[in-house]
Amino acid sequence: MGHWSRIVVTWWTAAAVIAVGASAVVATDQENAIVKEEFLVQGRDHGIKLFVREKRLANLPKISRDNVVLFVHGVSSPASVIFDLALPGYSWVEYVAERGFDAFTLDIRGFGRSTRPPEMKEPRDQNLPLVRADQVMRDIDAAVDYIRSKRKVDRVNMIGFSIGASWCALYTTLHPDKVNKLVMYGAVYGKNPAFVKAFGDPANPDRPYYEMGGYRYVPRREMLDRWDGWIKPELRDVWREKEVIDTWIDSVFASDPTAKQRSPESIQVPNGPYIDWHEIHAGRSLFDPAKIKVPTMIVRGSAEELISSDAADELLQKLSSAPYKRRIDIGDSTHYTLLEKNHLQLYRGVQAFLEE
Repeated sequence: MGHWSRIVVTWWTAAAVIAVGASAVVATDQENAIVKEEFLVQGRDHGIKLFVREKRLANLPKISRDNVVLFVHGVSSPASVIFDLALPGYSWVEYVAERGFDAFTLDIRGFGRSTRPPEMKEPRDQNLPLVRADQVMRDIDAAVDYIRSKRKVDRVNMIGFSIGASWCALYTTLHPDKVNKLVMYGAVYGKNPAFVKAFGDPANPDRPYYEMGGYRYVPRREMLDRWDGWIKPELRDVWREKEVIDTWIDSVFASDPTAKQRSPESIQVPNGPYIDWHEIHAGRSLFDPAKIKVPTMIVRGSAEELISSDAADELLQKLSSAPYKRRIDIGDSTHYTLLEKNHLQLYRGVQAFLEE
């Protein structure tokens, strides 16, 4: 395990009224106090430090060996933002922590407050797409080993979102002895010609477009346009709240120290995940589902496009070595269910699986 340095420790009190199942209960401030710790964990590669956030109940006498969970993000929002939004009711990390779990988030290199590869300071056309799955595996492994050592556990639960779900699945096939349960939420899986074309070589879409360069700039409008494209216009205000949209995008941009250096403002995102994304949708999955040997859950929104319903069925069937497996679909929601009005259905469904 690499060395780590503590950045900051803060305490605060959660809301006094918490939704538990179908009823609301009033709890004392002390019972709901959550401790937050943030660390820079030494990565497997020289010069790489990984931003890890931890949240747990302050008065929890002992963390159960099965109650440690790591959240891994996709593109382009870091885990410390999308899973822990600073808006009441929209922090999945706090939801898990309030129920007795020790919850960690990991920002992969090039995202959030983790180290950006030095190539991200060079012109983007001078390098191949940065941060591919092999590097991500080293980042996840460094974080997992840090958590295992800190909490004196052999295994952690993993919740991966988007391409992060596919990365977590690959990690689980490589390190089955370190994973307790796997949750694949909004996974990139199954063939999808639309995304093959989007990230493929214009002359030969089946070939990844390596010439896209090391990284890209994503302006605010592009983040919202992508989300809008998955919801019928008449349903956008029904499925989402404007305050959540604004808070999320503002938080993502605040996580990139270079965002304000450009006009219009934009975040810098490594292009490597888009190559992994292309390969998966071209039929070259990052992982073999049959090699996943831990309990696994597949979650998707009803309007999900990165994993179709048929692809989710196929994935579920191919999880032939999992001791048990589950699938849930969240109605009236997209790839970004965790930021939409039906997010509690997602939280509750996954929580039941973790506690099973």
